[in-house]
Amino acid sequence: MAVGHWLFPWVACGLIATAAPAVAKKVRYDGAPPAPADTTFSTARIVDEPVVRARGPAVPPTNFQVIARVARTAFDRAIASCPVDSGTRVLLAPGESHPLNFMAEHAVLQALSRSGISARVRRSIIPDDSLAAYAAGGGEPVLEYQLASARVTYLRLRGWLPGRVKIERQGLVEGSLTLRDPGTASVLWTQDASFNLVDAFPRGRLSLVEDARFSELRSPAPGRSVDKAVEPIIVVGIVAGLVALFFQNRP
Repeated sequence: MAVGHWLFPWVACGLIATAAPAVAKKVRYDGAPPAPADTTFSTARIVDEPVVRARGPAVPPTNFQVIARVARTAFDRAIASCPVDSGTRVLLAPGESHPLNFMAEHAVLQALSRSGISARVRRSIIPDDSLAAYAAGGGEPVLEYQLASARVTYLRLRGWLPGRVKIERQGLVEGSLTLRDPGTASVLWTQDASFNLVDAFPRGRLSLVEDARFSELRSPAPGRSVDKAVEPIIVVGIVAGLVALFFQNRP
């Protein structure tokens, strides 16, 4: 037993010395798992969803579109009696300043184009003492357009059922056309250009039809007084009472 205890440390040291050195196993990965997406700096993605169908949603024309339509009709009717032949050129100029002069100018140019009349366009008023100088280049007659009034007025409310109430509006254009001789400034022809159009649109679309840039295309929204609201109820009550009284008095 004493010999065994004496040999054990030497045997253990021999086994440790003769043992092969340990080698760590190395593992190589072709790719690491993707890192989670960082949404802190993500950007929005625009997605269009067009309405694809035979007929799109019904929307009322804006006040500007109504006035433009009225102006086209007014000046087109006025140009119809203009004594200028097709193929002639005129100098087109405003007769006075107005915020919507650009709309009147466009309407007059469309009417002249349909009549076969070409035009040189001037965007400012021609002074009387400079009329001959401005027209000296071509000697063409001067056609002046005047836009006296272009406005939208809300007339009244139509309908009583919730969601079915409409606002009745009127688009009005009042103006004139004047043809002058460039040499003598004499008036050769003049014609009124006036027209109006009345239509109705849902009351909930009021903010859609108005244009904040032009005060002429806005108007206070119409309302109903208490008397007008109660009057139909009173009439219905009276009729219902008469009908009930009639059936009660029957033998």
